[in-house]
Amino acid sequence: MSLEATAVLEIGTSTIRVLVGELRDDGVVTVVGIGEAESKGIRKGEIVDRDDAIDCVRAALKAAEENWRKTIQSVILITSGGQAEAKKSTGVHRVVDPGDNRLAEISEADVAEVVETARKVLLPENRIRLHTLQQFFQVDDSLNVTNPVGMACEELRVDVLTIHGKRSAVDNLRKIVDDAPIACEDAVFSGLCAARAVVSDEQKKAGVLVIDIGAGTTDFVLYYDGFVMAAGSIGVGGEHVTNDISSGLQIPMAQAELLKQEKGSAITNLMERDHNISVPASSQGFGAKIVRAITLNTIINARMDELFGLIKESIDRSCPNVPLGAGVLLTGGGSFLSGTRDLGQKVFNAPCSQGKPFDVQGLSTAKEGSLYACHIGAIRYASDMKTVEYKPSLGRRLLKVLWGGGRD
Repeated sequence: MSLEATAVLEIGTSTIRVLVGELRDDGVVTVVGIGEAESKGIRKGEIVDRDDAIDCVRAALKAAEENWRKTIQSVILITSGGQAEAKKSTGVHRVVDPGDNRLAEISEADVAEVVETARKVLLPENRIRLHTLQQFFQVDDSLNVTNPVGMACEELRVDVLTIHGKRSAVDNLRKIVDDAPIACEDAVFSGLCAARAVVSDEQKKAGVLVIDIGAGTTDFVLYYDGFVMAAGSIGVGGEHVTNDISSGLQIPMAQAELLKQEKGSAITNLMERDHNISVPASSQGFGAKIVRAITLNTIINARMDELFGLIKESIDRSCPNVPLGAGVLLTGGGSFLSGTRDLGQKVFNAPCSQGKPFDVQGLSTAKEGSLYACHIGAIRYASDMKTVEYKPSLGRRLLKVLWGGGRD
């Protein structure tokens, strides 16, 4: 048995993707429909030409409906845009009156109140809350408590991580969906969804960094001890690498993209000093050209090293010295660039590998799995939201609603 099918939509810089899937009772996601369309009118995850964007969304939805052989009524919108940030806040709740010289047992109502207090983080008017993720509780002097119900204390604290995005970017993407026209059930953060698809509970415990490399933006999420510790977006992606190659080698973008995919590497090798690559002529008037392999890879390395460095700096600022016992997992189209895993291992000083969605049926290749990681995770998220109302315990419901927290 499975829940009803869920459609998720990603409006990316290079491609718009729709995936329809069902989550079975055994936790396996079955993909029943896929649709893609070239993305126009989008730059760095934001709208630059509304009419073009609407046409592309309609084309992707139509392709998915034809593949599924059913009509899509609503979608979960996957957002990125290089504008997502995370803010930590702390809630404090006195379980007993300060004048009472006694301890009291923590109830589920106490947990609900302290979490609600922590959630009331003040965001600027131009920001919109995407996710609220519960981290550790503190029971008086006892730190890193995951479930305080039934414990005795005077004061209960909890840390909460709020992931928020640029309000105008999210609202404009929602309007594109509305004008498609189709209903938008929710907006979710791409990086968190990708992590939900490829990270196991054991990896969350040991410490793992998930980096989702798109064409215009890159999202990241850091887990440790079962909780999300850091998250965000960088406005750099695979398209920037292509643009650097085009500018540096003075070749058209189409040739630069092909060169990047077929011959490029994020790691430079001095053995390539004498190795030349032939760039074919194009029908648009560009003549054939010979370029040096080491020049190509130096250009790619500079941009990818900058990207990984920005992510590392962001993590070091917010939560330094978090161990990456389970290493780094790469997803998204940019993760297939040769040498990217080797460079990631060098920058983060941890094993770096391709993130592959688990418990999924219906994808034809392993590459599709990484491309659709955020879509698979979004379907799991939607299922969590649909089933939370059936949880009998308020405390457990809160942990479920605060998706991405300790025990999702």
